[in-house]
Amino acid sequence: MVDEDSTTAQWRALLTGEDKSLLSVRRFWKHLPAAPRCKVCASPTQGLGGAVARLLWHGPIRNNPLLCKACFGQISGHPGGAEVEITVLFADVRGSTGLAEHISAGDFRSLLQTYYRSAAAIIDSNGGIIDKFLGDGIMALFIPVITGENHAGRAITSGREILAAIEREERGTRGLMVGAGVHTGDAFVGVVGSDEKTDFTALGDTVNVAARLGSIAGAGELLISRVAWERAGLGTPPAEREVEIAGREGALSVVPTRPAPAAVA
Repeated sequence: MVDEDSTTAQWRALLTGEDKSLLSVRRFWKHLPAAPRCKVCASPTQGLGGAVARLLWHGPIRNNPLLCKACFGQISGHPGGAEVEITVLFADVRGSTGLAEHISAGDFRSLLQTYYRSAAAIIDSNGGIIDKFLGDGIMALFIPVITGENHAGRAITSGREILAAIEREERGTRGLMVGAGVHTGDAFVGVVGSDEKTDFTALGDTVNVAARLGSIAGAGELLISRVAWERAGLGTPPAEREVEIAGREGALSVVPTRPAPAAVA
């Protein structure tokens, strides 16, 4: 039990930014270009930066492309995690089945790839990490050690910028419509999986609620839970509505928003 408690405490220090050594490593790798990056240490996986990372034993591994060899070895040797407050963003493509029916498979792939690339760059610039590409959506985590204390505000900014970019680049006129959801709360963050395939991810009610908000948001709409809105310090919301979350007791108060005209212009 002592060892388990010690491991949990180490994970909590890492995830909240109290582990200064990880912050130093992340600062070092951020000086080198290229995304995507390792979800833990931020070492680049492609381009010139990726070449340098591979020389220093931080190259990606085949089964976990978003974890480098060094971090995979460390976390595999110390499995576990801790419950910490984070913010989660889900951004889902609306009507992807119908869209794929009316354009070629190549055009569909190209449209989604352009969206993924743009959204990933926005999330990275706001201190988030891509947890998963979900076929027609994206799950992103905003964790204190990586994003900073204002993880809720930066996740909300990411959601707004993703929707604004789709309108600005007129991807909606080609049939690509996206809805997004953001929620803040405690989640288990750490390593899950088997000996053969391990992943760094987040689990729990906070993730489930964010996923649900992302799925019910209308095209071009960002649903922000009232908890995330208040955590971001955004003041009195312009509007609110109650939504039901399947399997969860009581309604959840959310703030519906859309990109401001100035952001789209």
